[in-house]
Amino acid sequence: MSRAGPDSVLRPLGIFEKFMVTRSQLGVYHKVGVTAFYSFDRKTTTHSLRSVLYSALALVISRHANLSITPVDPDSSEPYFARLPYVDLDEVVTFTEIDDVLDGQGRHHPVLDGFLEREHSRPWDLEVPLPLWRLHVLQQPGDESRFVLSYMFHHAVGDTKSALVFHQALENSLNNPTETEGPSKVVSPNLPLVPPLDAFVDTTRVVDGNGSEEPDGLWTGARQFLPVRTKCRSLRFGANDSAEFLRMCKGHGVSLTAAIQAMLVMALFEKVPSEYTALKTDCPISLREWLPPPVSALSMGIFVDTFLETHRRSDFLVDGAKGPFAWVHDAQRTKRRIDRAVRERRGDGLLEKLVYIKDVRALTMDKMGQPRVTSLELSNVGKLPSLKEDRRAMIQGLVFSQSAGAVSGAIKVSCVTGRDGRVVLGFTWQEGVVEDVFMDGLVEEFQAILDQDLQCFQKTPMN
Repeated sequence: MSRAGPDSVLRPLGIFEKFMVTRSQLGVYHKVGVTAFYSFDRKTTTHSLRSVLYSALALVISRHANLSITPVDPDSSEPYFARLPYVDLDEVVTFTEIDDVLDGQGRHHPVLDGFLEREHSRPWDLEVPLPLWRLHVLQQPGDESRFVLSYMFHHAVGDTKSALVFHQALENSLNNPTETEGPSKVVSPNLPLVPPLDAFVDTTRVVDGNGSEEPDGLWTGARQFLPVRTKCRSLRFGANDSAEFLRMCKGHGVSLTAAIQAMLVMALFEKVPSEYTALKTDCPISLREWLPPPVSALSMGIFVDTFLETHRRSDFLVDGAKGPFAWVHDAQRTKRRIDRAVRERRGDGLLEKLVYIKDVRALTMDKMGQPRVTSLELSNVGKLPSLKEDRRAMIQGLVFSQSAGAVSGAIKVSCVTGRDGRVVLGFTWQEGVVEDVFMDGLVEEFQAILDQDLQCFQKTPMN
């Protein structure tokens, strides 16, 4: 495949897009992934799964310009997106048979976690003219009625909502099959790119340094360093526990995001030494529902902001001691912060802050060896809408995961809810920032808090 020519120039990279490309070029952060478990009625087609998927992907690519673009001159001061002449699916789609890939062990899925670790540690080569996404088709030997699609993408071409858009579009295409063999080379559509977020945000707006101060006694794991090797562990709630957890959140007047963050912070305080009395969290929020056309719920792009919060160990004590629902006060505070973000239609103004960084590369490298700013990052992408009827191809469970970052919180937690009703958390961390045994203990502590409080909630009169 030859590099896209000048006639395929689309537009310069926006502020977020340049930031994401620079990070990946430095090896600081690699990719985002949303993995979907599909059920598939093989009796409805005589074509191979490869052919069926290729036909569906051709349709999805024809409707989304971001799936056929590549950055040109990524290390320059003025990189731009160019349209590739075509997408060679043989270059971006892989088929792999893995034993036990479809079924985890209760709440955990070590086989899938191992796969995600490898992929999230794999860097991008932006000198190769390929689109900024890969699709991994994972099959269990002898089982053709189910498969796993792991969609890995560069953050420059989308936020995680964009990945849900991809999976929904692919699911729809799989349910509207053609009788022709799917092509391996798909001609890129002549579609414009949606403008970057900076086209819709007043980047001259003054933002305060909310959350930028470092509190006393802050824990943020090991200092920032390269290279990055990602470690991964997923945690799947049962369908019944997920439903009860949502009822418990409602009963306490908090959102799922606020509750999970507070419980994670509470669990983390249990695992770090007692001299650490503060933790700082970073939580993204989606802006797309407040943006004007052409941005829509089906757009692919980066349309997010973030907000920081500081949490004190003393906030999790009730009358000086720990007990059931000790996280609720902290969760209610976060819920108020989320409500404020909704009212203001913004977070702390991450994009506006990036405008004033003259040299992202130099600033990033200057941070190596320095303490991290945050302890924990929680991203909750939400859930897919339910289907009214069964279809031949259906998404069941979902797993949201992302690469660890050399310049980010010590621990990343990514949350999504599948159509099976199960809330799933993807824990990722950089090897050497925290130890694996520490993370095992953190996940176990979080599970213990969840289980204890679900039992208490089910026994309370308010329930």
